[in-house]
Amino acid sequence: MVGINAFATARGLVNKMVTISEHWIAITILRLVEMEKAVVEGAGAAALAAVLAGQLPELQGKRVIIALTGGNIDTTILGRCLDRGLAADGRLVRFGVTVSDRPGGIAELTKLLASMGASLKDIFHERAWLKSDIFSVHVKCVIETKDRDHADKVYQALCARYSHIIWGPSQVDL
Repeated sequence: MVGINAFATARGLVNKMVTISEHWIAITILRLVEMEKAVVEGAGAAALAAVLAGQLPELQGKRVIIALTGGNIDTTILGRCLDRGLAADGRLVRFGVTVSDRPGGIAELTKLLASMGASLKDIFHERAWLKSDIFSVHVKCVIETKDRDHADKVYQALCARYSHIIWGPSQVDL
């Protein structure tokens, strides 16, 4: 949000003000790094984020100059922004799946992911709190995919192979 002093100073110069979500700021920072090789902090990317989010339809079809300011972003924060951008873009996905706890059960899962070109970023399995049969283990994964379509194909392949899958950020507590 704009502070009261900054808003009072700029009020006479501002035609329109919009707010933009952290989701779109993260996607914009990711796009700038990937496509333009430019590192810009969140506040500096906010105007472009508003355009990418479709919050300024009056600019559509026009040539527009957007100042990208502020490369003063901590590397840790940049890493978090990139991860959030990948997640918002459907390229970083988390899910839970119940697999066989027999030797090779988790290896089968990782082979399926590898065969589909998904990169396994994190994996955690738990046995103690699983309420299904004793020969199962619940595996929580974070994977990186090429895009949302690729993620959908991975999901379909998992559904074809496993009966209990929890897909997406709101469904899996990591």
